[in-house]
Amino acid sequence: MKKFITTILLVFISFWVFAKETEEKTFLVLFDREELKEYRTTTDYIELSLTNIFKTKSYSGNSDAAIIVKVPYTNIDECQLGYIFVRVNNKTIIPLQDIAFMIIDLDSTKSAYDQILASFEDKGQKNKKNNKTLKTVPSP
Repeated sequence: MKKFITTILLVFISFWVFAKETEEKTFLVLFDREELKEYRTTTDYIELSLTNIFKTKSYSGNSDAAIIVKVPYTNIDECQLGYIFVRVNNKTIIPLQDIAFMIIDLDSTKSAYDQILASFEDKGQKNKKNNKTLKTVPSP
């Protein structure tokens, strides 16, 4: 009985250790205010169509209208997200890409941003080294 309990305990511990956390992708969906007015809708109303499937948060106010969508699948891209049908108002259901101004994959743009930032930092460090060597040379 001791061996059985120990075996079960080790199996559960190994599953717990090797369990992979689900990765998710984050998308930023931007909307044109004029187009939202044409459809007589808001980002909150569009968000209601997406909350059943994904984790969402809508933003509106002084800046552009936007919805942040967290997708639990890593193999989905902007085009596939755009094909999802959303309810715009009581009578209209259209694909997200038809009403969205732009759909941005924040995970892929974050890696591109990090690369650009790293290249600027490298250039900045090279310039600092060049400036230090110039400062150490006394001028007559």
